[in-house]
Amino acid sequence: MEQQLQEKKAGLDQLSEQKESPSDKEILRQVVGEQIQQNISASSGAPTQSFQQSSKPKTDDSLGHLTQELKDKVQELVNFVFQNSLDQGIKEAVKLNNPALIDAFHDVLVDQLYEALLERKKVDPIS
Repeated sequence: MEQQLQEKKAGLDQLSEQKESPSDKEILRQVVGEQIQQNISASSGAPTQSFQQSSKPKTDDSLGHLTQELKDKVQELVNFVFQNSLDQGIKEAVKLNNPALIDAFHDVLVDQLYEALLERKKVDPIS
């Protein structure tokens, strides 16, 4: 994951020399979103529109519309990622075939991965 993050960051830095570079968290959001989309496409055999990456990160309040059961499942999947692997966690989320769950999983996972990478000093804090 860290290597993919660095590769994506290097590629985006080259493309956006004139513009402000995206933050490490935005890059992480894109990397995770791409992996989710790849797994969705692989599981259905064709590209699908069921998961749309949002360029704007959601706040905790925007997850408020989810049921407690869905929130619990999202946290369970995020914990699964930290105990196993990102790829396995994404595959488990995609198997559930629930776009709202996948979207919430993406948001919460990015937030928690970013915090973990910050603690390890692998990414820069958002200024």
